[in-house]
Amino acid sequence: MTKNKKILLNIIYLLFILLIICLFIVVKIHPNDDLLFLLITIFTTFFHFTIRFSFANLIYKIIGKHCTYDRWWFTEKPFEKRLFKILMIRKWKSKLPTWNDQDFNPAGNTKEMLLNHMCKAEVYHEICMILSFVPLSFSIFWGEFWIFFWTSVFGCLFDFLFVLIQRYNRPRVLKVYNRH
Repeated sequence: MTKNKKILLNIIYLLFILLIICLFIVVKIHPNDDLLFLLITIFTTFFHFTIRFSFANLIYKIIGKHCTYDRWWFTEKPFEKRLFKILMIRKWKSKLPTWNDQDFNPAGNTKEMLLNHMCKAEVYHEICMILSFVPLSFSIFWGEFWIFFWTSVFGCLFDFLFVLIQRYNRPRVLKVYNRH
């Protein structure tokens, strides 16, 4: 992670915390369903940011040695080419951000390193898809189940996009490496 990205992340965290505190105070003083909806949405979004960025290194260390591109889970499945074509991944995949550009740079990595980084990224996002539903437990305290449900679904779908990108790119990168 670059220094600028760390600074940006810290600014985003600070803004989230300030906004959550302010909204919490306002909702406590002047109960309002719209503000409660906004508070829960911002709180859940903050939770998603925290899970993704705080646990990334830990998750990578835990899953690292198990994520090699030659394992069955990471091989291209027969239905995927058709699915990728239907979803038009090729057209939109470059529009989504890459957090650690150096991990996915072919010039700075060996074939194995690059492909294994792709596998780790896939599993990381799959884990985040599951963790996206942890905020449902907050509905026990705050009620408003459906707000937590939909923010969790959107968080899960966001991570699913990155899983699709890794699964789309990996066979193509492997094919390029095997040609040379």
